Amino acid sequence: MVEADVRDGQIAPQMASDLAASADRIARLRIRLDEIRRRVRERFEHGASAVHTTSLQSELTDAFVVSALTEHLQALDDDARARIESQAALLAVGGNGRAEVCPYSDVDLLFLYDPSLASVFEPFAAQVQRDFWDCGLKIGASVRTVADSIQWARQEPQFATSLVDTRWLWGTTSLVEQLQSRFRRTVVRSHARQFIADVVASRDKERQEHGASTQQLEPDLKRSLGGLRDLHLIRWIGFAWYDAAQIDSLRLQSAITMEEARRLLHAHEFLTGLRIELHLAARKEQDVLTREEQLRIAGKRGIQAVGAQIPVERLMQEYFQHSSDVADIAKRFVTRTRHSRWVERLVRFVMAYRVDDIYYVGPEFVDIPQRHRKAALSSLEGILRLFVTAARYRVGVAPHLLELIKSQSLQPPAQLSSEASHSFLALLRTTGKLSVALRGLYETGVLEAVLPVWQHIRCLLQFNQYHHFTVDEHTLRTIEAAEGFLSDEGALGQAYREIHHKELLHLALLLHDAGKGFEEDHSELGRRLAEETAIRLGLPDHQRDLVMFLVHRHLKMADLALRRDIGDRELLLKFSYEVGSPDALRMLFVLTAADISAVGPNTWNQWKAELLTKLYERTMLWLSGKSHLFDESTRLRQIEQQVVQLCCASTAVTPAAEGERALLATQEWTRRIERCPAHYLLETPPARIAADMHVIHARLPDEIHVEAQYDAETETVEYRVITAEAIAAGCFHKLAGVLSAKRMQILSATICTTQDGLIIDALRVRDADHAGEIPDFRTEDVAASIRKVLRGETDVATLLKSRGRFAVTSTVGPVSDLPLRVVIDNESSDRYTVIDVFAHDRPGLLYEITRGLNHQELSVVLAKIATHFDQVLDVFFVTDTQGQKIHDGERLKIIRQSLISQLQAFESSISGVSS
Repeated sequence: MVEADVRDGQIAPQMASDLAASADRIARLRIRLDEIRRRVRERFEHGASAVHTTSLQSELTDAFVVSALTEHLQALDDDARARIESQAALLAVGGNGRAEVCPYSDVDLLFLYDPSLASVFEPFAAQVQRDFWDCGLKIGASVRTVADSIQWARQEPQFATSLVDTRWLWGTTSLVEQLQSRFRRTVVRSHARQFIADVVASRDKERQEHGASTQQLEPDLKRSLGGLRDLHLIRWIGFAWYDAAQIDSLRLQSAITMEEARRLLHAHEFLTGLRIELHLAARKEQDVLTREEQLRIAGKRGIQAVGAQIPVERLMQEYFQHSSDVADIAKRFVTRTRHSRWVERLVRFVMAYRVDDIYYVGPEFVDIPQRHRKAALSSLEGILRLFVTAARYRVGVAPHLLELIKSQSLQPPAQLSSEASHSFLALLRTTGKLSVALRGLYETGVLEAVLPVWQHIRCLLQFNQYHHFTVDEHTLRTIEAAEGFLSDEGALGQAYREIHHKELLHLALLLHDAGKGFEEDHSELGRRLAEETAIRLGLPDHQRDLVMFLVHRHLKMADLALRRDIGDRELLLKFSYEVGSPDALRMLFVLTAADISAVGPNTWNQWKAELLTKLYERTMLWLSGKSHLFDESTRLRQIEQQVVQLCCASTAVTPAAEGERALLATQEWTRRIERCPAHYLLETPPARIAADMHVIHARLPDEIHVEAQYDAETETVEYRVITAEAIAAGCFHKLAGVLSAKRMQILSATICTTQDGLIIDALRVRDADHAGEIPDFRTEDVAASIRKVLRGETDVATLLKSRGRFAVTSTVGPVSDLPLRVVIDNESSDRYTVIDVFAHDRPGLLYEITRGLNHQELSVVLAKIATHFDQVLDVFFVTDTQGQKIHDGERLKIIRQSLISQLQAFESSISGVSS
């Protein structure tokens, strides 16, 4: 670094000359770096393989780095230059050492020097690194002696693994040879077990941070499970255990099979190619394969749709096949090389006990002695008996047995033997470790031998924004979710425990999405696949029909609970007739909850659980012959009495008190409550109803009451508005507009208008502007805006304009290919016309829909908002201005077409703003 030399306010001539030379050098380096990336891009886009592309990038980068270093070296005096050349070296390490540099990857370097050279070499190396950063080359570099490098490698697994792949670039080779020799001898060979344990632990931590499932739908190509880092893990362990890091070298030593080597090499080419695509498109390091990039790459590669599978789904299915192969091979390779100590093996042997003469059941695994393995695992029947034994004793199958089973590559027999069918159904009857056993069957290919329908859904992608996993992973997670209900203390746990034939429920879970990926509706196709499977397993007719029903109607209960008025007696009567029996209802209840739970994180929540449980309990009353208990008028009377008691108690007037005052108070509260619609009374907790009644009792004629209540458990806020219809015409759509303008995500809505024209509307929102409890100033601001809009002092359009239309987090373009749909259902309810709106989730969507309904002079009586299951769906129960269901077919057509046109225009405007 040149010291500042200022004379009379001017930079000294030498200083100016040095700065100009430095700027010129950086400019030349930047031009050369841009040229390297241009050449690499051109080579890749003209068809070069991923491996050849990264090799070219590494070769050109090596020359660039050495040239820049040499230029600095020439600027030194002869003595310093000679000392550095004879006592220092530059090494490529890590990904750079493997010659696997993507266009914008960090370039990993190690500046190695003799300790006596510290005062000269360290500032020299620092200046070289500064030039790299200044010209736009990201580097991961360290400046160390051999001793420092060895010491640091013992402490830091990531640095140790970088030294597995080292290449000499410049300088004296003696230091490089010394480092490599000492590293092998003192860090790896003498502590091989510890080295392996450290790198595996480091990789496990990285997986948890970047995706512990191979079926993550926006994977990190480098760090997610089954990504490039797992290929590196195999290299590192191979280096430590077999002194061989290359895939071909490991194959020659029989550390991996020829088939495993083939799969790893193909996966490496595929994953690296995707990574290069991401880097070139972003013009920076980018390793996350986002949905937008998936669409772009599928289009660029010209992938064609096949049947119902769109191009992006085919691209991602190929990705998941490769990542699953890598994850599976890496897992088994780690297990092979991490032999347990003899003490641990002895403890397991002592604690194990013998079962059925050939199985040894230990604390963690069931094993088979070597002499019995061939006979025990030579058939599908024998393999299934092994898994049944493991599940019954709630342990896993020993890893080496899983590897042996996988190597057999079982094919589905044309017909299952009765023994194989019996064993598989016996397995499905177990709980506690069933999900572990089924994953083992799936990973070894045995599940597809038993259920050939599973061949189609392996790594099958559903390209929408609501499913977080592939179909196979989602399905296995439904089994995990169902088993988790064993300990549930509520209705769900009780229902699961009371199911008599759990094997039928678990089979239905395995088959419920088997019909996906075809043009036909997956529930309809799934029904036929379930029939074929039931016949294959030899189920009796009544059990076959039950499994077919569960698969065919696995969405029905969620549709009704989340999208329909479950207080409607006709709806409950039809549903109970379709289900037919209490046990079938229990199974459908558990299947539905497990299915929703396995869609993705936080998809199953308290709100959905409550709605589904209400539908389950009310339907069970009908099926159990106790439907008179659900008589709506009886329930309403009970609720009214409870609310009256609460209202009187809070005003120090009890119905039991003597005197005319108590009687009048009771009658007044009763009249107020009777004016409320049935759905409000049936779906609102009595304490909340009582609180609303007190607000109504105390409010002034022109008052607009707004209150906000924060729920810490769900991190949401409920805005509750109570006013008169005469004051706030079109209240609901205006409320939706205000909350959208305030950048809030509306999650649910409860709408109530009493017989005397009072409005009680409640909207639950998530406020993206604040983390944790919402401050008072925020809720007060929202409340003030609500009052101004309802009074007509301002309008929603003005608020939206002041906020830049809707939230800036609006998604650019639809993430899925689901079409916009408006469906009018005039059959589900005798009292209301039901309008279902399927649309892409956008800020302001609810306001746009309700504004359209208001323009059509429709009154929204009940709304089910953003009830995500298979896709975004908002449901509105509406009447005309006279409170009547709409029967005129022509008017229904006009309503539907008007909403479609309005929402298409809205979607276009959002996309235009985003772009």
